[in-house]
Amino acid sequence: MEAQLKEKQDVSATFTVTVPATVVDAAFERVLSTLARQVRVPGFRPGRAPRGVLVQRVGTETLAEEVREALVDEHYPKAVRELELMPVNAHFHADPPVEGADFTFEVHADLYPAFDLPDLDAIELDATVPEPSDDDVVRTIERLREEHATLVPVERPVEALDVLTLETLGEGGGTMPVDLSRTEAHLVEQLRGLSMGDEITLDLGPDPSEETGDAGGGAAGADSAAADTPATEASADDAPADATADDAAGSATPAPDSGDGSTSEPRRRSLAVRVVDVKAKELPETDDAFAATLGFDSWEATLAEIRTSLAAQADREAFAQQREAFVEQLMAATEVPLPRSLVARRQRALLDELAEDLQHQRQMTLQDYLAELDARDARAGFEEELRQAAERAVKRDLLLEALLERVGTAISDDEFDTAVRMMAARERKDVARFKREMGDEWLQNYRFLLNRDRAVREVVAAKTGRDQSPDQAEAQQQAGADGPPQPADQGEAASDESLDSHPNP
Repeated sequence: MEAQLKEKQDVSATFTVTVPATVVDAAFERVLSTLARQVRVPGFRPGRAPRGVLVQRVGTETLAEEVREALVDEHYPKAVRELELMPVNAHFHADPPVEGADFTFEVHADLYPAFDLPDLDAIELDATVPEPSDDDVVRTIERLREEHATLVPVERPVEALDVLTLETLGEGGGTMPVDLSRTEAHLVEQLRGLSMGDEITLDLGPDPSEETGDAGGGAAGADSAAADTPATEASADDAPADATADDAAGSATPAPDSGDGSTSEPRRRSLAVRVVDVKAKELPETDDAFAATLGFDSWEATLAEIRTSLAAQADREAFAQQREAFVEQLMAATEVPLPRSLVARRQRALLDELAEDLQHQRQMTLQDYLAELDARDARAGFEEELRQAAERAVKRDLLLEALLERVGTAISDDEFDTAVRMMAARERKDVARFKREMGDEWLQNYRFLLNRDRAVREVVAAKTGRDQSPDQAEAQQQAGADGPPQPADQGEAASDESLDSHPNP
């Protein structure tokens, strides 16, 4: 075999591989021997058909294609090693092989990029962690009091923190509870001041199905549908059995026509309701009796735990910001040439995620969404933002993989088993079933992502003066002194990264 490099750039190469005729002939014989055991020829036992009869039965084109695949599979890896290349993707071009002649195939490969990480010591992070303020403590106390409040019927106009029972008007109407302390401000303003028996048509805001986003906001635009839903205590279980989707969502009011057949604003949703009950929240006093309901011996112990919890939360949030700041600085300080195949693969993954979000949030197909963009002459902007998002994601992957190689960290088998058990529990499946369904390839990629995440956390923890990240410390405490720590952010890693987006060649 002879491998010859024709052209090489930062992330691509073209080379040829020539296999001598004697090796080609041997490949024909091996393939024919295999086919002889697989192909049934009438009148002959398996493996006993004459060569000419077998070739006629299989077909010369099919035989040549089988030999071509065998030769490429055997000699492509050898050529890559000989030329000292690291392909991440390859396309092959060759005429069918012929017995008695050399066989040459050409390879166009995307290469794993060569780049150097910057000096990690030169990356500086703000290691400060803000102390919980008195206002933070007061807000936490008030939230606890509200969560343990007693609901008392009142005969007065609605106030901002009340809990209402609303009856939806119209065909298929039902009732639903609404906690105004957890409801969007524009709805609270419409309901405040009403009394039992009053009716009102609530303006719920723009119809999410009328809103479209840009590229990076494609999925974000789909997510906004949920955000536009009133944040009440009502749930699907509270709806009447005969209620329809239109009853629950209310009606949509068309936007005014602009005169050219288009509308100037998205349609707005509305819902006609009647106030049938008003309850006020009677908040508990901050004393030892309230502390007992929370599981503490005294109110002083409760306050101490509140401050401890707020400090731990502040530490986690600060560490997350420091971690992101580190990655951002790492990306800004490193030039990485990007293989086109990896960017294209990530674009496909982003489109798949967008399609799933559109279907779930807006009952809309990706094709319909793209048609909307075409109608608004916004397709080019969408595709440019999609490309930029894919390039950023690929660059981040490559840098973090290089960081993992430099740091050389790895989670233990026990830690990985713990992470998988927790993932299985989230899916409400036993571990064995979860592993079977996900497959060995997914498990291998998941472990790689956990290792990569730990490498980042170890570097950031060292830079900020921590022995370990706050998430890891908390996990160790939860697992017990002898138990393995939970790898941090395993859910995030699994959701943000997929096997298709893994840049490892």
